[in-house]
Amino acid sequence: MSVLRSEQFSYPSVPLDVYKDEPGTWVSVTRRVLTASAKTSFETRFFEIASGGYTSFERHEHEHVVVVTRGQGRVRLGDEWSEIGEGDFIHVPQNTPHQFTNESNQPFGIVCIVDRDRDRPVLLDTDGLPRASEK
Repeated sequence: MSVLRSEQFSYPSVPLDVYKDEPGTWVSVTRRVLTASAKTSFETRFFEIASGGYTSFERHEHEHVVVVTRGQGRVRLGDEWSEIGEGDFIHVPQNTPHQFTNESNQPFGIVCIVDRDRDRPVLLDTDGLPRASEK
C-alpha cells in the first residue's frame, strides 16, 4: 500500500496492538505497525501513549528514530529528560537507555522507525541496569 489513510491518528486499516499494562514496565500504550505488509528493510510503527502512560525503559543494539506527531511528552535518553512536542525528532543511538512518557491530559503520538530485523530490547530498572529478569 502506498498511501495509508489516517483518521485522527487511528489508521483504521491497521491492526491495533494494546500492550499489556505492566506497572514498572509500560502503561497505557498502543501500537500500530504501519509497514507490516510492506516489503521494506525497516518497520514504521505508530505508538500512542495515553495520559499518565509510559513506554518501557530499555536499551538495545539497534538505533532508531522517533518523530512526535501528536501532543507532547517527555523522553529520557540515558539520564537526561527532555520535553518534546509535535514535529520534534529524536535519534536514539545504539545501547542508549530510553523511555517516553505522557504527563499531559492529551494523547501523545509518536512514529518510530527501526530495522525490520533487530535485537530484542533489554528492560532496565530506573538506575539503568538490566532488570533481574533480563540478566
